[in-house]
Amino acid sequence: MTVRVGDIRDILERAAPGGAPEIPASFLGDGAVELVFRGTMLRVDGARCDPKELWVTGHAATTASSAPMPVRMEFTGEDELVTGALAAVDLGAGRALLLVDGAPAGAELLPGAWVVSDGRCLPLTVRRPVPGADPERLDGLGRALPTVRLRTAAERERARGPRALLTEHGILAPRPPARRRQGVRLLDSPAVRGWSPIGTPGGENGLSIDYVNPPLRIAGALTALPAAPPYKTVVGGVLLVDTGAFNGSAMGAYVVPDGSGAEPSLFAYGSLGSETGFGPPLFQVRGISAGFGWNSRVRVPSADALGGFPFLIALDNPGEIGADDEEVDPLKVLSELIGGSNPWVRPQEGDLWFAAGLAFDCFETLRGHAMALVQTGSDLTISLLGVAGAQLPTKSDKKIARVEIGIEATLRPTAGELSISAGFTEKTFLIDPNCKLRGGVGMKFWFGEHAHAGDFALLLGALPRGRELPARYPKQQPAGITWGVGSTVNITGSAYAAFTPKSLMAGGGLDVTFQSGMLRAWLSARFDALLEWNPFYFDVGLGIRVGVSATIKVWFVKIRISIEVGVSLRVWGPAVGGEATVHLWFISFTIGFGAARRSGEPALGWGGFQGMLPPPENMVRTTPVSGYTGEGAPATRGGTAPWLVDSGGFTFTADTQAPVSRLYLDRDSTTPVETDDTLDILPMRLKDRQSELRVWLAYNGSDGGPGAESLADWGRTVLRGSVPNGLWGEQPDAPGEGLIPGRILGVRLVSPPVDHGTSTGFIDEKGISFDPIAPDGDQPLSAGEEASGPVPRRPGGVIGKITGGIDTAGTRGNRAALAEALTRLGAGAGALDNDLSGYAHAAGTAFTAEPMLVPAG
Repeated sequence: MTVRVGDIRDILERAAPGGAPEIPASFLGDGAVELVFRGTMLRVDGARCDPKELWVTGHAATTASSAPMPVRMEFTGEDELVTGALAAVDLGAGRALLLVDGAPAGAELLPGAWVVSDGRCLPLTVRRPVPGADPERLDGLGRALPTVRLRTAAERERARGPRALLTEHGILAPRPPARRRQGVRLLDSPAVRGWSPIGTPGGENGLSIDYVNPPLRIAGALTALPAAPPYKTVVGGVLLVDTGAFNGSAMGAYVVPDGSGAEPSLFAYGSLGSETGFGPPLFQVRGISAGFGWNSRVRVPSADALGGFPFLIALDNPGEIGADDEEVDPLKVLSELIGGSNPWVRPQEGDLWFAAGLAFDCFETLRGHAMALVQTGSDLTISLLGVAGAQLPTKSDKKIARVEIGIEATLRPTAGELSISAGFTEKTFLIDPNCKLRGGVGMKFWFGEHAHAGDFALLLGALPRGRELPARYPKQQPAGITWGVGSTVNITGSAYAAFTPKSLMAGGGLDVTFQSGMLRAWLSARFDALLEWNPFYFDVGLGIRVGVSATIKVWFVKIRISIEVGVSLRVWGPAVGGEATVHLWFISFTIGFGAARRSGEPALGWGGFQGMLPPPENMVRTTPVSGYTGEGAPATRGGTAPWLVDSGGFTFTADTQAPVSRLYLDRDSTTPVETDDTLDILPMRLKDRQSELRVWLAYNGSDGGPGAESLADWGRTVLRGSVPNGLWGEQPDAPGEGLIPGRILGVRLVSPPVDHGTSTGFIDEKGISFDPIAPDGDQPLSAGEEASGPVPRRPGGVIGKITGGIDTAGTRGNRAALAEALTRLGAGAGALDNDLSGYAHAAGTAFTAEPMLVPAG
């Protein structure tokens, strides 16, 4: 508090004679007043103002009632300075509402008072006594359980929210929350970590928990959140845990996208951290985290935006995720994770992700966070994210340097793309906190089946206008330095560089400005260079300008005088040429020399273009598909030995890396089997050219000439695909992601079916000869040999009775009598087959074992 006793005395003395003076209740602080007083003025009835006793009584509207109620404000002071205040509102019936800011000596504080601590207003309560034992309730070991007492509604209401605790040792208040700064708090001096509770969640189906048993505190909520497009249902949950030594948080959401047939999405993420850390001094772990998502995908930030990535922030302080204010609302944080036009976590049907993170200190100097994120489904993505920083000196309050770098590496193996980027965060400075570094480096590589496989780019900073690269290359923030030296000098520097398979670009600038009163001076320097090697070309420019201006007053007129001198030079080639410009404050002129500057991209010769193509042995390929026995030459143009293939059928492909205009089968054919558009060669600036692919068959020593086996009768499938516009396009900025689709690239050929004919052909004596078997020992089919093993017998036993008795007159008579009796009972069997000889004949083979014989009756 910064109020003096004399301030209150002055207000009372300025009151009109006979009138009741008014004193601003804001002497307690604006935040405290809002909790107690409905208005901002206290109508004074009586007061006493001296350094030893200072109190004011009166009436004011309060949160308890809109009608003015009796209020007494007591102040404590030291050397005319008010150091504490107590406001008591008489609610009647012996009840009072208390507001305390620095408890006055001797003030009686009761539960229900509001204590102002570190700018927060906390309800005052007492420590709950340990419940006694209930002898009627025993646990499994026979021990008495604590007494159960249901809290009243008023007690539950007072238990909500942060509260100060009244004990015999004084007032204990919760630790204040750590203030959130922009980005991840890595290098701040150690501070108390904290968070605010969740409170009762909104909605009719909300569920909350707030458990306190020092030093443990658990607070959480599960509730239905307001759903807005693109969601029609959102259920979120948050759980915060504080043990004093460790802070933890976990949050997740179940959402149903707003669309017919859309699958629900689920994600959860949790972290556990400690400000002190654990582990050996060389490498101490301060936090760990893990998470997963189903039908969900995470937006991966760029390196310079990692400071605001909530999953990394949670590693440093679990209660600080996404908080923009001093107080943290975790349910609001959860809404920010999944809401907005560009959420961090969004539904993606069929996707699954896992994340794990680590916060660490290394050598007590380097502090950092690292996280691995794997996402699969629509696109397999493996990301490594990290932020690390250090400051010098480490033990002094005065820092001469602070460096903090974000690193992002993402691998997409299926797509064939690898990107790596690193950038300074906004906390980085050198020499002076006002000397800020910015920008970063980005790298990107393409491989595998990607259309731009083999291409790469390395970029520093942002390229200036006129030095743009294709959209697929990484984009970086401007790199440079900004330094305000005092209030008079401002220094700004920038730099850029780009390295690609075709060119190298680099440049930068420096601006120094001095401003003091009506005098201003400046210096501006620029440099940029372009170097291309296919074909070779260079373009280098530099310039510098120095100026001064002053504003003077002549009589009543202000006159501004400005003088600037500058020179610039640009050189290019081959052929070598250039221009120089001289700038004076009253005139500028340019002097040219040598060859004129090129007006467009130069055309490559055949030698230069050939170097951009694959090696000749890979330019045209023949590849066996099926029916190849694995013998003979490899599937390249350089092979000389013939293939050994299966006579039952053979399939192979012939393809090329260049688009084909005409496809011919057979060596001497003059009629193409497939045609396509003409092709262009962009690096050579050639248009409407023809290319042909000719495939013929040579076997058994033939050369594929006249009389050779024709491929016209073979089954064929024309192979089509995309080719890079940079090689075979008409203009550099053609649409289609740099690809020309649907061009002929080869053919797949399948041999005709084998004709086996109707004759076996000539068979010589050797083909029908046989090897005799010498009679060595007993032969199983020799006529003179005795039988071995049991001798087969005709059916006997029950089977014999069936064979000899089923096709007899007596059996047929009995069968007919039975059928007649069934007919009289209404269950006639219909016409019967009287020939039972087949049954008698089959009885010997119809049974696998002797059936049982049971006498009838």
